[in-house]
Amino acid sequence: MRKLFVCGLVLAAGCGGNSSESLPAACTEGPGPVVKALRSAPGAVAIDGTPISRCFNRNARGEDVQIVGTNLVTAAQELGDRARAGETAAALQLGYLVGAAQRGLKRSGVASEMVRRVEAEATGLGGARPAYERGLQAGSTQG
Repeated sequence: MRKLFVCGLVLAAGCGGNSSESLPAACTEGPGPVVKALRSAPGAVAIDGTPISRCFNRNARGEDVQIVGTNLVTAAQELGDRARAGETAAALQLGYLVGAAQRGLKRSGVASEMVRRVEAEATGLGGARPAYERGLQAGSTQG
């Protein structure tokens, strides 16, 4: 009985019961392909066929989180700068990126600090805020 209880604890903790996913190659190509793919927003956005939310893999290794984080935060910084300069297309794309990152976080459960940093780039958008909100909705549902 004790052995069965220990096995149940191990499974409940997620040890040995979950399989990890490999980080899709498209998610490792840098921030440039992310920004380029976001030009399709508010339509479906994919980096070499991979939705942004799929870059958040289950049981992610630290290296995977770091790679994805660097790419997405750098892309968000570029888009945020352009959006704050009045470029509404960049605001829409940033919104999509934030929504897709939030969606991806639900898949993996890790990388909340990375998503917070992506979200932080949406401050100070002023008149571009409505475009950001449209992008956020699209990214949340299909990103």
